[in-house]
Amino acid sequence: MAKQLDALRATTPVSKGRGGRPRLTITPRDLHQIEQFAAIGLANAEIACLVGVSERTLYTWLHKPMVIAALKKGRANGLAVAGKKLWDRVNAGDLSAIIWFEKTRGKRSERVQVINEDEAVDITRQLRAMPDDQLRRIADGQSPVDVLGS
Repeated sequence: MAKQLDALRATTPVSKGRGGRPRLTITPRDLHQIEQFAAIGLANAEIACLVGVSERTLYTWLHKPMVIAALKKGRANGLAVAGKKLWDRVNAGDLSAIIWFEKTRGKRSERVQVINEDEAVDITRQLRAMPDDQLRRIADGQSPVDVLGS
């Protein structure tokens, strides 16, 4: 048996090159799927799974301009479709859509950012010490500076 293996090795040409699996090539179908899945907001890991490649392969593909373009185009198309539908609801007078639009797209927010905790504690003490009539005037929209100055 050893002689047969030696004879086989002697007649088998040795390929010079890289071993391993052949590289996956990006097909137009892959690019289309990447674009479509990006449009519906899927993460890269989810896109890789649905396209049928590993995350590592997708990240390798992301070095290619055509894959980056497909991903960006898909995400932009998805945002455009969602934005158009939101805008249509805002124009129709849908109050919840208007509020959501103002908070997200209009960059308005109800969040209060505390810059200095000591100042926040001081302001809280001042508000607790204020008479009810001053608090009502501030709640009605009058400037706190005007209320406290009077």
